[in-house]
Amino acid sequence: MMRNIRIEVQKILHLPYLLLGVAGIIALCLTATGDMNVGGSQISIFSLMIRPEVTNTPHTAFELWRAGIGGWLTVFAPMLLTLGYMISLSGERQNGQIRFALMRSGKLRYCISKVCGGALAGGIIFLIGYAVFGLLMVIRFPSLNTLPVEEQEFYLMGSTLAAEVVKRLIGAFLYGMMGSLFGIGVAIAFRDKYMLICLPFMINYIYQQVLGKLASDCMVAEKYEKITWIEAMRPESIMNISGSVTWLIPFVVMLVIYLVLIGVFYLSMKLSTVQ
Repeated sequence: MMRNIRIEVQKILHLPYLLLGVAGIIALCLTATGDMNVGGSQISIFSLMIRPEVTNTPHTAFELWRAGIGGWLTVFAPMLLTLGYMISLSGERQNGQIRFALMRSGKLRYCISKVCGGALAGGIIFLIGYAVFGLLMVIRFPSLNTLPVEEQEFYLMGSTLAAEVVKRLIGAFLYGMMGSLFGIGVAIAFRDKYMLICLPFMINYIYQQVLGKLASDCMVAEKYEKITWIEAMRPESIMNISGSVTWLIPFVVMLVIYLVLIGVFYLSMKLSTVQ
């Protein structure tokens, strides 16, 4: 089984798909808001990199690394993370390779390796992209250690910088897995290439808008406890690793959804005409 999963990950991380995914993640991180000007307009991290004079507020690499999870990243990430997966699965269906794969490994093993491979590949792509983005921040901006101890505590919350970086990288891998849910689910349900490209983006966009509307309504009604749970259901919230229930539940939900996808994929294989 592990060999099958490894092969699937290698297929999805074919160099062109890997480079496109990583470059896209880096570019989208740079579009996130790094600061606000006096007029209240957003200043992107990319603008801070090339024109630091646009703001008088000093920024550190760690601060902007954390801020990179925002902007257009949360909208387009699912499509970038699963592009290789969708192309791979679509190609196997069209050229008939899926028949030989099923003969070698069986339906259940094939479905498990496909879904697990897609999830792991998504995690790896986002981890690499986010790590490279972090290196760019380290090269361009001063370290968090240059701030007064009181300001460092604001970002580290009693932890150390090394520990927070490790937690952030693990969180990036988990976010890549979480963000891949949309694309993997669509690839299992649909075969049309245009649907495969557009639907992950559309589903994720609608999902984010619904959460935003629910949070806004709760804010107006002053139901702040509900807002905490609504924000916890955003895919990017899984990056804030902790032992709290608001982190554990989305993590468990992600695992359950992946199990459901394996079951749906297996059922579709059983009902299909492919033998």
